[in-house]
Amino acid sequence: MSDSSDDNFQGFSAHEIELASERYRQTLALNGIGDDIEISDVESELSDENNEDPIFLIGLPHLFTLRNNTGSQTVLGIEKDPVDFFQLSLGDNLIQNIIDKTESYANKQIRDHPDQNKSVWSCPTIVEMKAFFGLTFLMGIEVKPDIKSYWSTDCLETPYFATVMTRDRFQQIMRYLPFPDSNNNIPQLGDPNHDCLYKVRYFMNALNEQMRNQYVPKRQVCVDESMILFKGKVNFKQYMSAKPSKWGIKLWALAESDSGYMSFCEIYSGKKDRPVQGLACSVVKSCVEGAGLVDHGYHIYMDNFFTSPALFVDLFHNFNTGACGTVRKNRKGLPKELMIKKPTGVNERGQSQFRQKETIAATIWKDKKLSQSYLLSMTTQ
Repeated sequence: MSDSSDDNFQGFSAHEIELASERYRQTLALNGIGDDIEISDVESELSDENNEDPIFLIGLPHLFTLRNNTGSQTVLGIEKDPVDFFQLSLGDNLIQNIIDKTESYANKQIRDHPDQNKSVWSCPTIVEMKAFFGLTFLMGIEVKPDIKSYWSTDCLETPYFATVMTRDRFQQIMRYLPFPDSNNNIPQLGDPNHDCLYKVRYFMNALNEQMRNQYVPKRQVCVDESMILFKGKVNFKQYMSAKPSKWGIKLWALAESDSGYMSFCEIYSGKKDRPVQGLACSVVKSCVEGAGLVDHGYHIYMDNFFTSPALFVDLFHNFNTGACGTVRKNRKGLPKELMIKKPTGVNERGQSQFRQKETIAATIWKDKKLSQSYLLSMTTQ
């Protein structure tokens, strides 16, 4: 493997891993760790006379307790179409609830503002609402300047749209589709309790419930942010220069590491009163709670935006959840002798140092480009 800094990092060689392991064992010995117990002693304690291959459980002291078998909770046959799998998340019951909310909102608008709602309204059926959603998805593939262009009969004509639904009916459903709670006491803009997502809050909660019920993730999960491309007018639109979609709506999401299946997501609606532990801590705990993973012994991975010693301790003791992630060296609670530009004993590629306090281990190592990388993780006490 080339040592040129211009090459892409392809991973450590077996020899490099063995050298790093040896240095790690030496570091443990220098700190008095691991020299007072023999492997044979551990084997004698955990071995089973009727089992020639004892099992060693390495990791956190939390047991992984499932609410059900991991994986999909609904098994469909190979003869099913993709739309059948899609309807596991957006099924008829949820669509009917959306229709009911839309009907309630439409009647209220017609009653309160008759001059602005003169078109005759009829409640959509499940089939019609599915057609509406299908056309909406298709608009994301066949992009045009505005909605009216999809029903245009000039050079921009797309005949399929007119065969499914008229333009006026599509726009009428879209007009009343925001389905806020019919309660008139919704906090208005300026109120500390105002929720700028109140028009879609019901749908987001229902979608998260469906995602949570349809799939039980394996033990390793991750939390991260995601950007949905959007250039319309909403007051919580975000700009992130490092993302492929720089303008859009930002989501916080928790997903299974193996498959990428999302168990929970939450729209970031902008700055509010900052929580005591900060936004990053609040997001991670909200995702763990929203995905129903509290007290099940999950391991959660994250990047340095979220990672902090305070969060990891909170997750470990109050959520029975382990954590691991890269960390910014200026986070509070990290060992100062490691979080410096040139820590002792970390001069060449593959060298590392660590410090442990109770259930938290902080590690620094040199990567291929000879720059420090910092990792925070949970460990056994």
